[in-house]
Amino acid sequence: MPHITIDQEKCVGVGKCARVCPKGERIYGVIKVKGQRKCVVKDSSFCLGCTTCIGSCPKGAIEIDFSAPKTRR
Repeated sequence: MPHITIDQEKCVGVGKCARVCPKGERIYGVIKVKGQRKCVVKDSSFCLGCTTCIGSCPKGAIEIDFSAPKTRR
Protein backbone atom coordinates (compact mmCIF):
# COMPACT_ATOMS: atom_id res chain seq x y z
CA MET A 1 0.00 0.00 0.00
CA PRO A 2 1.47 3.38 -0.94
CA HIS A 3 2.16 5.80 1.90
CA ILE A 4 1.18 9.43 1.17
CA THR A 5 2.89 12.36 2.86
CA ILE A 6 1.90 16.03 2.59
CA ASP A 7 4.53 18.61 3.53
CA GLN A 8 2.49 21.00 5.66
CA GLU A 9 5.08 23.77 5.18
CA LYS A 10 4.47 23.73 1.42
CA CYS A 11 0.72 22.95 1.39
CA VAL A 12 -1.58 25.92 0.73
CA GLY A 13 -4.79 23.92 1.15
CA VAL A 14 -6.39 24.39 -2.26
CA GLY A 15 -7.64 20.78 -2.16
CA LYS A 16 -6.86 20.02 -5.78
CA CYS A 17 -5.39 16.68 -4.67
CA ALA A 18 -8.82 15.58 -3.42
CA ARG A 19 -10.60 16.82 -6.55
CA VAL A 20 -8.37 15.02 -9.08
CA CYS A 21 -7.87 11.78 -7.14
CA PRO A 22 -10.14 8.88 -8.19
CA LYS A 23 -10.66 8.11 -4.48
CA GLY A 24 -10.59 11.81 -3.48
CA GLU A 25 -12.53 12.35 -0.28
CA ARG A 26 -11.69 8.88 1.02
CA ILE A 27 -8.00 9.75 1.01
CA TYR A 28 -7.75 13.53 1.37
CA GLY A 29 -9.36 16.17 3.53
CA VAL A 30 -8.92 19.90 4.06
CA ILE A 31 -8.71 21.31 7.58
CA LYS A 32 -7.86 24.66 9.17
CA VAL A 33 -4.58 24.84 11.08
CA LYS A 34 -3.83 28.14 12.81
CA GLY A 35 -6.27 29.90 10.50
CA GLN A 36 -4.82 28.41 7.30
CA ARG A 37 -6.30 25.71 5.12
CA LYS A 38 -4.17 22.56 4.89
CA CYS A 39 -4.72 19.27 3.10
CA VAL A 40 -4.35 16.11 5.15
CA VAL A 41 -4.31 12.40 4.43
CA LYS A 42 -7.34 10.74 6.00
CA ASP A 43 -6.71 7.17 4.82
CA SER A 44 -3.99 6.24 2.33
CA SER A 45 -5.16 2.61 2.17
CA PHE A 46 -7.53 3.64 -0.65
CA CYS A 47 -4.65 4.96 -2.79
CA LEU A 48 -4.44 3.39 -6.25
CA GLY A 49 -0.92 4.69 -6.82
CA CYS A 50 -1.88 6.72 -9.91
CA THR A 51 0.16 9.78 -8.75
CA THR A 52 -2.41 12.21 -10.18
CA CYS A 53 -2.36 14.09 -6.87
CA ILE A 54 1.38 14.71 -7.11
CA GLY A 55 1.10 16.37 -10.51
CA SER A 56 -1.89 18.45 -9.47
CA CYS A 57 -0.37 19.98 -6.33
CA PRO A 58 0.63 23.57 -7.16
CA LYS A 59 3.33 23.59 -4.46
CA GLY A 60 4.74 20.07 -4.87
CA ALA A 61 3.77 19.20 -1.31
CA ILE A 62 2.73 15.57 -1.92
CA GLU A 63 5.02 12.55 -1.90
CA ILE A 64 4.08 8.90 -2.26
CA ASP A 65 6.29 6.12 -0.93
CA PHE A 66 5.69 2.94 -2.91
CA SER A 67 8.19 0.90 -0.88
CA ALA A 68 5.68 0.34 1.93
CA PRO A 69 4.64 -3.31 2.30
CA LYS A 70 1.56 -4.24 0.30
CA THR A 71 -1.47 -5.61 2.16
CA ARG A 72 -4.57 -7.34 0.88
CA ARG A 73 -8.06 -6.04 1.45
